[in-house]
Amino acid sequence: MTTDTRSDTRPAGGRRFARVGRVLPVALVQVVGTVAATRWAAGVGPGAVGAGGPPWTERFGDGVDPVLLGPLAWVLLVGGIVVLPFRWRWPVVVLALTLGTTIGYALVVSPRGPFVAALTMALANAWFRGHRVPTYVAAAVAQVVLPSADTLTGRAPFPTVTTMTLCLAWLTVTIAVTELVRVRVARAADARRARLAAEQQRAGAERVRIARELHDSVAHSMSLINLQAGVALHLGAELPEQTRESLLNIRDSSKQALVELRTILGVLRAVDASSGTSDRTPVAGLDRVPDLVDRARLAGMDVELRLDGPVETVAGVVSRNAFRIVQESVTNVMKHAPDHHASVVVDVGAEVVDITVTDVPAPVAIGAGAPRTEEAPRGHRSSSALARAAGQHTVTEQADGGSGSSPGNGLVGMHERATAVGGTLAVGPTPDGGWSVHARLPIGEPARTASGATETTA
Repeated sequence: MTTDTRSDTRPAGGRRFARVGRVLPVALVQVVGTVAATRWAAGVGPGAVGAGGPPWTERFGDGVDPVLLGPLAWVLLVGGIVVLPFRWRWPVVVLALTLGTTIGYALVVSPRGPFVAALTMALANAWFRGHRVPTYVAAAVAQVVLPSADTLTGRAPFPTVTTMTLCLAWLTVTIAVTELVRVRVARAADARRARLAAEQQRAGAERVRIARELHDSVAHSMSLINLQAGVALHLGAELPEQTRESLLNIRDSSKQALVELRTILGVLRAVDASSGTSDRTPVAGLDRVPDLVDRARLAGMDVELRLDGPVETVAGVVSRNAFRIVQESVTNVMKHAPDHHASVVVDVGAEVVDITVTDVPAPVAIGAGAPRTEEAPRGHRSSSALARAAGQHTVTEQADGGSGSSPGNGLVGMHERATAVGGTLAVGPTPDGGWSVHARLPIGEPARTASGATETTA
């Protein structure tokens, strides 16, 4: 049975180093060690005397004449190393090729030095990846042929017990050490999976708790608002038309908010369920911007909308975040500068969607002879001043460790929604005293900037 105990999630550079870089020490040991052992056996190295050969032939008076490495020997010695980088993709094939080159080298040249280094790595790799039967077969062939190579070629009378024992010990240690490593890796992988499952379980419990709190607090309050607005419309037949329109807008807005909140709560509770449940759209997208502008107009806001490009091509989280940025910007104008003229421009391009929301102060009527000073009414501040105050308050609150009575999270929320999809956000006052919000979001895959920060215009 073939079982791979690892899932390779490393980047491409790490995988290339693991496949090629780890072969370099093996190549160094096999080539340099074998060449050094051959030169020593030939009487070239320091301290060499007379004829050389394997240790098990020194007991015979005539010894074994050393065989210098010829072209075929070099090809066989290096051939087993060349195929090692492919050991992860074809472990059994690499094992067979390495075994063949090692046996061929032992038959061509009297075995000396660490000429089995490549075969050791191939055996360990095949065993580690679960190819038990091919590893056993390769080990059995190596146990029979390698100690008998000189005997098979007539270079020695017969293999000794020491040679057979050393070969068996080498194969046993290789398989045993590889099995220990495999077990440790498998246990580490099981521990990681257990930790991930525990974290997912805790996250799921936290999502359920948040959904329950939202339902018990926000949903209850929104239901009361919707109900009371409906009752007021039913009983207030004599109310002025503008008041009835405001109540109607409150009822419709609260109803829509309840629908979106109910969908969000369903996603929070079913995020770990089947994909068919979790793929549904939890909130409105860019296609709902006209409805948002219509509700703002019903509330008495002077707002202009311009949609350029196919809005339906923007989908998923980009569409939802774009809608929330428009919604937050329009809401800020309604809260802080209700007498300003607002403009909403959504430009959908081939790769990005540009969102621009600006508000322009209404012209101030100045009477004849009156001083040309434009002082805001008491209790009213311009949107730029309020935004700067909100920004200062947010910074002060963060510096104080979260203390503060009414933190402004509108700009922070828009910033987070833009960066979440790899986009940018630019906010700041306009020369005519208004305020401008510009967001650029990529339609495709998120492509963060190098710094990961948004552009902010002070």
